[in-house]
Amino acid sequence: MLMLFQTISSALLVLCCWRASLVSSFTPPKTHHLLRRFLLSEASNSADITVGTVAILVPKSDNGPSPFGSKSPVSRPSYQLAAEQLARKIRQFSDGKVSTRVVTPGDNDDACLASNALIALGLSSPSDIQYLSSNKLNNLDLLYLCIISRTFRLRREEQQQLQTGNTCQFAVDCAGNNYAPIVGPYDGANPSVLATVPPWTDIASGQRLATQMTELFDKSTSDEFALAVMLFFNQFSGTKIPWVQHSIDVTWEKGLFQNAKEIYAMITKCGPCITKCLNDEDCSSCIKALDKIDTRDQVASYRTVVSYESEQKNNIFECKAEVPTIPYVEPIKTWKGMEVTTEIARGIMIGHLEGVNESLEACLNLDVSWKVACGANVAYDQFPSQNQLFYPDGRGKDLWYDPVFRVETIDGRNVWCKRHYKVRNGENPGTFKFSVLDNGVTSNEFWTIVDAADDLSWVVFHYAGAAGAVGQRYLGGLLCTPDGALPKDEKELEKIWSVLRAAEIEPWELFVVDNDDQSQGALDSGPPPLDFYRKVASVVG
Repeated sequence: MLMLFQTISSALLVLCCWRASLVSSFTPPKTHHLLRRFLLSEASNSADITVGTVAILVPKSDNGPSPFGSKSPVSRPSYQLAAEQLARKIRQFSDGKVSTRVVTPGDNDDACLASNALIALGLSSPSDIQYLSSNKLNNLDLLYLCIISRTFRLRREEQQQLQTGNTCQFAVDCAGNNYAPIVGPYDGANPSVLATVPPWTDIASGQRLATQMTELFDKSTSDEFALAVMLFFNQFSGTKIPWVQHSIDVTWEKGLFQNAKEIYAMITKCGPCITKCLNDEDCSSCIKALDKIDTRDQVASYRTVVSYESEQKNNIFECKAEVPTIPYVEPIKTWKGMEVTTEIARGIMIGHLEGVNESLEACLNLDVSWKVACGANVAYDQFPSQNQLFYPDGRGKDLWYDPVFRVETIDGRNVWCKRHYKVRNGENPGTFKFSVLDNGVTSNEFWTIVDAADDLSWVVFHYAGAAGAVGQRYLGGLLCTPDGALPKDEKELEKIWSVLRAAEIEPWELFVVDNDDQSQGALDSGPPPLDFYRKVASVVG
């Protein structure tokens, strides 16, 4: 008890001295370094935090909608609401190992000072901007504002004096006041020659990551925002983040030995394939396109890969990834007043597909089970013309799942892509285990039926997946309808939004799917190959 009392007393003394120094001299006090180190120490001792902390700083008053959700079926959220969901997404991507707090100027200065990453989001008012950069104290009535207005500056001074590596700060969408970022040892306001020469230093790594994180933040999606944060912690926290731990790219961060090892594995395991690929125009173009991006960016990498289909099957990069378990999503419990059984859940999956004995009474006997009206994964749910076919295999034990979707390739073509998943029952009715070979890479997924309308006019799915050979993990959700259009009834939509929120998906995270079969892209690509797999798989199994 004595040691605890001494620790608390010392912290209070440091805090009092720090604030007193602001009143007396208005110069940056060195004691704030001690305070921040104390706060960081206390945070690191929490049983729930094993990697680090994030503070997302948003405006104190509503200053209009944020840029998030620009392609969703609902209006864009406020910065406060967006930040609350970003905090949940960071928790999901970090497996609960990164803690995030949403704060406003003056609410929690300690969180801003002590957090490993501070991200100012949407600050634009004079008082908010003063929070980031003020140097002066005009009168004692502004004392508290001055204390918090120095946060960015104090963090920068600590980074310079203590050379702390696990520090990051950004100003995102702050009315043009996007102050130079800090990423690890790299300080954009104080550039060093070590940031460019030599390129293998931590400062150079921080500079490259600062550019990448800025690009991801500017895309204004929850997935890419959380990805940027994960990249920082993976590189500078001292703990690897499974979501972004593995990369198939040649990078300075991997080091000479690991890069050489992977290149040797490519040559020995895939030598003939590499030669064939480089001599093929499409395959060579795909390699060049992938070389320009970080393949951990699932949006850019998946669009590139589906633009140039391939069959690489060797895990030469020693990657691994497990299906995410956060969030846990409750499966549907009842349908039409009946307890959901495995048979009912399979019938909901099969939906409206014609010619299936297991279909439910509400089946409309269409050429598809469902069409995706909107989805919540930025990498996979933006493709147009998304068709889903669920049907039993030849033995009747498992299901097949064939998504058939249109891709606007990076070189301007419109083509149909198709996949063929094996679907097995999960432990609980309404849950399923999926597996698929996608461009030579096996993906495993866990799907949950979250809810469905009694008349099967809509269904909500949640999925979590991993592609082990390339070290990628992903989460998503789907709102599906028979024709791919959103329900028109407002009360029904409100129910659907509530169902999605129960799966930790906000409606503004959804991307509306273009299912117009008369659009120019749909016409250019021709009719979808819906029966490509079904005509054989439903018989052979």
